[in-house]
Amino acid sequence: MPLRDPAPTLRRHFFFVAGFDPMDADGHHRIFHREMARFSSVWNVTVEADSAPRPTATGALWDARAQGQGWTSQARVELLCWDDLVREEMGRSRLSHIWGGIRAIGDMISTGTIVRYFRFSHRYGIFFLLTYVALLAILAVSGGAGWLAYGLASGLGPLAAALLALAVGAACFFGAMATFGARMRLKQSLDLAEFSVDFVRGRHPAINARMDALADRLLEVVDEGGVDEIVIAGHSLGAMHAVSLLARALEKDPDFPQRATVRLLTVGNTSAKFALHPAGGWLREAGEKVFEARDIYWAEFQARDDLVSFYKVNPVTLRHAGNSNGMLRPFVRQVTIREMMTPATFARYRLDLMRLHCQFFLANDRRAAYDFYAFIFAPVSFDAVVHEIQGPLEILDPDGAIIPLEHRGSAA
Repeated sequence: MPLRDPAPTLRRHFFFVAGFDPMDADGHHRIFHREMARFSSVWNVTVEADSAPRPTATGALWDARAQGQGWTSQARVELLCWDDLVREEMGRSRLSHIWGGIRAIGDMISTGTIVRYFRFSHRYGIFFLLTYVALLAILAVSGGAGWLAYGLASGLGPLAAALLALAVGAACFFGAMATFGARMRLKQSLDLAEFSVDFVRGRHPAINARMDALADRLLEVVDEGGVDEIVIAGHSLGAMHAVSLLARALEKDPDFPQRATVRLLTVGNTSAKFALHPAGGWLREAGEKVFEARDIYWAEFQARDDLVSFYKVNPVTLRHAGNSNGMLRPFVRQVTIREMMTPATFARYRLDLMRLHCQFFLANDRRAAYDFYAFIFAPVSFDAVVHEIQGPLEILDPDGAIIPLEHRGSAA
């Protein structure tokens, strides 16, 4: 692609697989429009997108377009959805979740998986235990409130005091879960821990069926052609699903990467939480299959600010990974979420671990070396964005024009 002359229109099919999130396609589309506007403002480009998503058999899609000085890009953004399965998982009875949570933590302890978390990424180990520490703290405070109520009401008789203590303890527990717990997304984290153990042990056949359907959809787009590149992006647990669906597609049609330019982008990746479980061999095999497909270029971005994912861990080998050079596969690069936000925004969210984790699929507040929306709208190839050390900073100048090749390296 020319870098000094006006670039031709680049056409991209951009698949996105979200993490363990009950948000439906309409919700993702609203977020896309909000973040698209932010990307436009920060990078001084013009962007537009369809006003509503169009449903597909495996999710939804919409068309978007970006324009800067001397260039345009077109992107078909398609959600590969599994939010219905997440809602079903999260909507089970409270007793079912209590038992499932106990079973999950018991499994993690008995298999030594928690120990492996700390061995490979003590940061993720701390995050994993933080969920249970917060739950125990809420239970302790609620129990203490109930005990205090029992003591104060002892003059009413044992039965009345016990009933009052139970009511006070329950009110404290559900109140704390609805406030402090909601802010920490505690229920979602507990549900995810339970889901993770069941999934890695093959107790979710609906997920396997969905991965087959998503693989078929990818192959359908490959056969349709008409685009310059296909990017499959996965965030958090969705990164594992992105790898899994690619592995399924390779099983169905090993030659599809020769018929289209296919790229994999994993961000905020939590695949290691499954791969480190003794029952996760089949997931490790999926990662190796994608790794061995030489025509699929795989880039992974990680951040020290993100405790929810695995930092400086290679998603295939599970060994230490520093910043890769552009020729390694999978390419692994560490970025800084703090640099993507204004100081005020970062200060607002610095204790909101899930919000920082989600920044990986949101647009930036300011120009930085990583911006998720650059992979959607950039007028140059996925490879070009990845290979520049400063990412979009070395692609687009402050006026929104493409930086000539001889001027690269001075834009940061």
